[in-house]
Amino acid sequence: MKATVVFGSTVLASGVLLATVLPAAPAAAAATSTSVGPPGGTAPGAPGALSHFDLARKDCVGTAVERSSKVWYTVAGGVLSDVYNPTVDNTNVQTMQFLVTDGHTFTDLQTRDTTYSVRTLDDSGLSCEVTSTARSGRYRIVARYVTDPRRDAVVVQVHLSGRPGLALYVRLDPSVNGNGGGGADNGGADDATVDPTTTALVSSDTNTVTNAANRDYAVPTAMALRADRPFPVASSGYAGTASDGLAQLDATHTLATTYRDAPHGNVVQTARVDLRGGNATLALGFGRDAASAVATAGAATRVPFQATLDRFADGWRAYDATLHHPPAGLERAYRLSANVVKASEDKTFPGAIVASVASPWGQAVSAGATPNGKPVYFGSYREVFSRDLYEAYTGLLVDGDLATARDTVRFLFLRQQLADGRFPRNSLLNGKTAPDTGGDQLDESSYPILMAWQAGLAGDDTLWPHIKAAADFVVSHGPSFGSERWEEQSGYSPSTIAAEIAGLVAAGATADRHGDHASAIVYRATADQFQRSIKGWTVTTSGPYAARYFIRLSKTGDPNAAISYGLGNGGPTADQRSIVDGGFQELTRLGELPADDPDVLASLPVLDRVIGRETPSGQGFYRYGTDLAGTEDGYGDCFEPDPTDCSPSGQPWPTTNTGSGHLWPVLSGERAEELLQAHDRAGAARLLQAMRAYATDAGLVPEQDWEDPDLPASPFGTAPETASIGYVTGEAAGSATPLTWAQAQELRLILSIAAGRPLEQPQLVRDRYVAGGPPGRLPLTVDTPADGTVTGASTVHVAGTTAPGAKLGISTAPTDVGSPTTTQSATADGAGHFAVDVALGFGTNAITVGAELGKATGYARLTVVSTALPGTAILDVTDPDGDDNGPGTYAYPTSDNFHAGAFDIERFQVIDAGDRVFLRAQLRDLTPTFGSPLRNCSTCSSATRRPVRSRRRRRSHRATSSSGRIRRGRAGSRRRASPTRCSSTRPTVHWGRSR
Repeated sequence: MKATVVFGSTVLASGVLLATVLPAAPAAAAATSTSVGPPGGTAPGAPGALSHFDLARKDCVGTAVERSSKVWYTVAGGVLSDVYNPTVDNTNVQTMQFLVTDGHTFTDLQTRDTTYSVRTLDDSGLSCEVTSTARSGRYRIVARYVTDPRRDAVVVQVHLSGRPGLALYVRLDPSVNGNGGGGADNGGADDATVDPTTTALVSSDTNTVTNAANRDYAVPTAMALRADRPFPVASSGYAGTASDGLAQLDATHTLATTYRDAPHGNVVQTARVDLRGGNATLALGFGRDAASAVATAGAATRVPFQATLDRFADGWRAYDATLHHPPAGLERAYRLSANVVKASEDKTFPGAIVASVASPWGQAVSAGATPNGKPVYFGSYREVFSRDLYEAYTGLLVDGDLATARDTVRFLFLRQQLADGRFPRNSLLNGKTAPDTGGDQLDESSYPILMAWQAGLAGDDTLWPHIKAAADFVVSHGPSFGSERWEEQSGYSPSTIAAEIAGLVAAGATADRHGDHASAIVYRATADQFQRSIKGWTVTTSGPYAARYFIRLSKTGDPNAAISYGLGNGGPTADQRSIVDGGFQELTRLGELPADDPDVLASLPVLDRVIGRETPSGQGFYRYGTDLAGTEDGYGDCFEPDPTDCSPSGQPWPTTNTGSGHLWPVLSGERAEELLQAHDRAGAARLLQAMRAYATDAGLVPEQDWEDPDLPASPFGTAPETASIGYVTGEAAGSATPLTWAQAQELRLILSIAAGRPLEQPQLVRDRYVAGGPPGRLPLTVDTPADGTVTGASTVHVAGTTAPGAKLGISTAPTDVGSPTTTQSATADGAGHFAVDVALGFGTNAITVGAELGKATGYARLTVVSTALPGTAILDVTDPDGDDNGPGTYAYPTSDNFHAGAFDIERFQVIDAGDRVFLRAQLRDLTPTFGSPLRNCSTCSSATRRPVRSRRRRRSHRATSSSGRIRRGRAGSRRRASPTRCSSTRPTVHWGRSR
């Protein structure tokens, strides 16, 4: 049986219920205690204990399908958890839970004193019933949760059964408008009051200014909790103080002293529920002010709960009827996964599907902090990641929701894409920069191009300039730039390069559709070169596991080099040849290598043996690792036997950003798709069953599952920064449940097994590389200019040879200043010669030459640095060599990365270019810096800040080397990344910004 972990208690089987049926509490008993009078005065104890966010391991999630109802509920630990309104990134509740007391001898709190089981109430899988059973056996609480399709309200029907004389209380711990206040910082404090007319518990936060400066859609928010009958007694207080209703009920088993107001702090509100008939209906209503929230909650409680549930179910039933039908026996899992993907879309910003409706380890994250002196915004996974959105998109694409799939494409290109064509790591729901945005990942800039093609939007004239800009960025920066999909390492990654290849093939077809045949040649030639080269970059022949196999990544493009790197998150350092992951499977899934490719076949047993694990739920896989136990990643809840720097076992990852990696169900899905391509449906079905077994009772697929021995929850009251929430082998860990990517993987796998092939595989790509064999290679040589040429001119003559009559495309991308790429066409003469003059931008220019004759392609890449000033130098200062010690007091750090002369500035210029000002610094020598195997590397990111407003749209203020953009530093990353590479013939640094 599935096990339910009760936070602060023990691990018990959720299916175990009392053998004796407990009678419902008589109506008279439920109303025995009368009100002690209306609450009065202001509660003592402000601002209350430090507040936190809440558990990310959700039991249930749900929202109405209608966009008019902008509220999402979650249940975690058996009680109401995060409730989002008016956008999916804005949490308003830490917990809402029930207390039971006999008024004399005991008071029980749900998360402390009960076990629970969960089931869904309708076919959508998005409504929820939680049965909480007292550990003492005295009572049972049945709570049913749904959102109101007609208004912004969560509706809860509650029933108490047990011995006569029991009283039920509700305790609401708000975190209104995304923060909770309380503690020394008291950031984002809430106000609480009891409405004297309705007895509603009202909490509010009118502040819209947080550390998320670009979150311009924030609005004042109020929340009201009402019941279908007035609360007999109600009070406001401060969490963890004597005015907290829980403290009083624990001490005296009654709420005798009540307070109307609790301003500016970590507030809690407690009320007795009138249970005449043994049932009550409660509603959490939302509005921009208290009056509207109270009215919304009141309207929701006046509708019979069953009527609200029926309307909720009807809405999802109508949506599900538009989707493709799943195979028999898998309808429930399919509908739930499809609906979770759709429910993860914001209702104000169409297409903005978040990575999860949970924020990993929220219970360990302070909600009272004040970064930069402002209340904290904790978006985390409730933001839009291009790669995760691609995964969600594939689910929508194969299940038949083409309208939402197209919305995701338009969101990415029209809201999230940056001015230079790239896509950021993540963004807010409006597409703008979030506090944790930072870093570059080329798969995130490639997938949107593929998405546009597969969604049938390649002919969209509005999207085409955006698609071209993204493709040009990938061409000029690929194959290795930024970090790979786990956001922790730079290098040549099979999964990232696979995305680049697919994106560029789609870009080539799109360019042809828009008549830009020169760009199409460049895109296809680049994709073909990457496809030809991928094994040379990432298949090792000197690793410890087999004669040949794919590794996770090679740092320099040499997979046989004895280069070691740290696995991050507190993990050890290992030789790159011993670190494997399943990313190479993307090459077959995307149609770039056949499933029976010899190196793929040789790598699969290595993958299964090194990072595959068997659990009671089935086979699972780590993100990456070596064959040494415990080296499989440090992103997860701590397990002390692993060789990672964490303690104690069960400690949440955010406390120290170190921990232990666990199994990812989504990777079982990736392995299943590989089996499916090898015509092993039975093997794929076994892994699908493992994914389903890893899921919660309600069917939510986690980001991570616990593969280690069972670990009980810490005692109730343990500091959340170190407390274990309890883990069972083969079931959800503490990071995020559900993961939108994983639900999309499950639903597409269900349909793909029935079809016998991965349905999301782009046919365009498969036709190019697998169906008829890969394209042939044309000879292509660029005779002039030489790679790395530095010129004072603003143009350069490009000449070379290729196959006679071949068509050529020559693209020039000024990578330092982010100016648009220019592309020219040419045709080789009868001897194969070609020549063109191309315009250069200021700084480094990546020149890519593609040649095409029939299906065969040729490729060449070089860089040219232009020192021709784009404007007027209003300051030009030189500095002699050899004075890098300043007045003589500076000493270089002892690391070998620093050596004499490394940071000696020779020249500094300020250049006025009209709409931009460039700051240009020429440094004496930076060879090699921070382990870079390349000739030179500038590392100035720590001195930069972004963003800076332009007249039209936001532009980045970035430090750049003369060959590439220098990475910005970042904090609070989802999965952290390493510095990117850069190279140049001379270490010159340019800063550019808009006026």
